[in-house]
Amino acid sequence: MAKPDEQFLKDRLSMMESEGWLDLIEDLKKIEQSVVNLDTMNNQDDLFHAKGQLHIIRFILSLEDATKFTIEQS
Repeated sequence: MAKPDEQFLKDRLSMMESEGWLDLIEDLKKIEQSVVNLDTMNNQDDLFHAKGQLHIIRFILSLEDATKFTIEQS
């Protein structure tokens, strides 16, 4: 059975307060900085790979703000 939206969002915020989540966010911020280094890219494939990595990293990094915004709007 699916959770109600409100409970889903509250559970997500609760997860984001855990030590493991905070550690993950710190690691992702470090990875994000290294991925944007154009000097490490040798060809178009490297560029597209980095672009994909950044898309996923930035989605996860923005998840907490997006969740809080959604709660405020409901």
